Amino acid sequence: MQAWFWCQARFVLGASFLNALPLPDADRDYRAALCRFEDDLFARYPDGHRILGEAEAHALIASVFTACGRAVPSLDLVDGFADPRIGGFADVEGNRIMIERGCLYRFLVLHESAHLLAPADHRHGPVFTYVLQMLYRTFIAVPEHAIRDLLLRHGLPCYTDLPQDVRIAA
Repeated sequence: MQAWFWCQARFVLGASFLNALPLPDADRDYRAALCRFEDDLFARYPDGHRILGEAEAHALIASVFTACGRAVPSLDLVDGFADPRIGGFADVEGNRIMIERGCLYRFLVLHESAHLLAPADHRHGPVFTYVLQMLYRTFIAVPEHAIRDLLLRHGLPCYTDLPQDVRIAA
């Protein structure tokens, strides 16, 4: 994990910073574009498509949420979802991640984690995308420029800079 994430996760994923991100179109659902973005991204960085063991997935989730100062959610493996295009679901109220058996992909664990870290942005918009790209950069080692370029190509919000705040300098 990149050291800056441990030092800045609570600030970067804190309410004051995330609430400051502009919402260009709060009613727009970016889900389809985000799915295409993830397909392209992990064609280039295949570690995101690596299937994790259940213990490894639990450890990844614990690392993410511990670094962010949040309660670690449970992970439930389920037989499937009504919509076959869905492999995972973040239950915000129950603080749990549900993923279809056989679909414990590293990127999907992080994707569902991002939903719990940015629960108000359920349409895959700017706040969700910011959190998600931070997780991909930290836990899959995808370079910032690769994420930014693909976010732009897919018409997604492309906030990727770390906030500059002297109070959190390491």
